[in-house]
Amino acid sequence: MGQYVMVEKEGLYQFNLCDSNGHVVLASTVYPSREECLAGMDSTRALAVGAPVQDGTVHGFGRVAAPKCRIYQQLDGKYYFVLVDDAGDALGRSHAYPKKESLLRRIERMRKESSSPLALEE
Repeated sequence: MGQYVMVEKEGLYQFNLCDSNGHVVLASTVYPSREECLAGMDSTRALAVGAPVQDGTVHGFGRVAAPKCRIYQQLDGKYYFVLVDDAGDALGRSHAYPKKESLLRRIERMRKESSSPLALEE
């Protein structure tokens, strides 16, 4: 099982969802308070499992209502995804991967690990 790690820096909070090997699967946006960061974790737990994938790298891709995992491609060709909540706001994003297949596996890993507990506050 994975874990959530919350980090505080200069009064701002962020969480990382890590898989069982300790690799970061999803890095959250920055929150102004601990409570809002915890609420972001709860939203991730609730939404990640069922969020459909919208592949923004495919020409003529169809729109998918939020919540969703939206796939993007950077200028260097690498792929990453953003987990979007019901309101259309980003909860977090992945690292960039050279192959879309690797990214799709990370989305599945995020879904599996999303129910993990908060294990550490730094």
